Amino acid sequence: MPKGKIIESIIQKSVELGARRIVPILSERVMTQLDGDDAEKKRDKWQQVAVEAIKQCGAAWLPRVEAPVTPAQFIARQEKFDLLLVGSLQAERRHPREVLREFETRNGRLPNSVGVWIGTEGDFSLDELKVIQAGGRIADFARPARAARGDGDDLCLSS
Repeated sequence: MPKGKIIESIIQKSVELGARRIVPILSERVMTQLDGDDAEKKRDKWQQVAVEAIKQCGAAWLPRVEAPVTPAQFIARQEKFDLLLVGSLQAERRHPREVLREFETRNGRLPNSVGVWIGTEGDFSLDELKVIQAGGRIADFARPARAARGDGDDLCLSS
């Protein structure tokens, strides 16, 4: 989860791109750690950022912004998506277009729901990637090194 105004910018861009839900992830490499009360206050603030963004862009729906969770907490929910993607700086990853094309070929349609995991500037740790991948069938995609700044360059995938 990026700190300061960066997370607010990511929320604004996510709203503009049509995300239905935003779940900030507290990974090992984040600078910001929040307890329950602080997390809920931040969630309220971020939801208001989403409200302001929808007023500006006229999006069709207001996404729900959730309180930050760890990867393990999110996986424990056992949520179902047609396709799960995790952005990684690891070299052996594929372009998102390839992953979507493969899904469409295999299923005869595009996914109705997509979960997208985007790590922090330094990427997810290897242990976090293992937790995420253990949570279900995940398709890895390559994040360009320039996108690893944590300022929302990856958001094109949330639309």
